[in-house]
Amino acid sequence: MDFEMKAREFDGIQRKIETNHLHLERFYIEMQKMLNEKYASIKVERDEWEDEKEKIKSLVKYESEVVSLNIGGTTHLQTEKDVLTSVQGSLLQKLFSDMHDLKKVDGEVFLDRDGKTFETLINYLRNERKVFPEF
Repeated sequence: MDFEMKAREFDGIQRKIETNHLHLERFYIEMQKMLNEKYASIKVERDEWEDEKEKIKSLVKYESEVVSLNIGGTTHLQTEKDVLTSVQGSLLQKLFSDMHDLKKVDGEVFLDRDGKTFETLINYLRNERKVFPEF
């Protein structure tokens, strides 16, 4: 009788263990699913952030020198040297290639040109020649 009682008690404990094991297994699978979904969500956000970071990096060239310009005495602007030298073989590229002395007035490179037209040209170059100027 003592043996049968212990055997039933053992069977009851074994069923509880199996039930708890199944519960923990389901819980683990659910948690893993939630973590995978969260990981996927974070990965999407990180990929978007990396893309954004690259776009910003292409706009802000830290290594490019900033040049202050005085155009015709009427227009004062600043731009990156990379913008001024972006068209190979152009007069601007040659002028700002560090091969020539440039006239400076109050720390700005002086160019005797029409300010409005030159500003339009710089904006055209800044936009990688994809946005066409209107005159």
